[in-house]
Amino acid sequence: MTSRPTSNLPRRAEQVLDRCAGISREPLHTRIECLEQIIRAFRDIADRDDIHQAADRLTLVQAWIQSEAERAAADPIFFDLRLV
Repeated sequence: MTSRPTSNLPRRAEQVLDRCAGISREPLHTRIECLEQIIRAFRDIADRDDIHQAADRLTLVQAWIQSEAERAAADPIFFDLRLV
């Protein structure tokens, strides 16, 4: 009997995700790393029903988003866009 992945993700994305299955406690540095963690969290929930691992991944994503928002807020280009 052969097994098929239960996810409907394209094959290429699955290969990227399998490259680094574990959760690193290191902060995310790039947008790609952030997106990969979001996809992995989605997969944790959909394929493995592992809500705790998904929550850990999404915590890393949240920290990255907050960091990027702070960097954007400090950028003088966006000064006129700040809320008063």
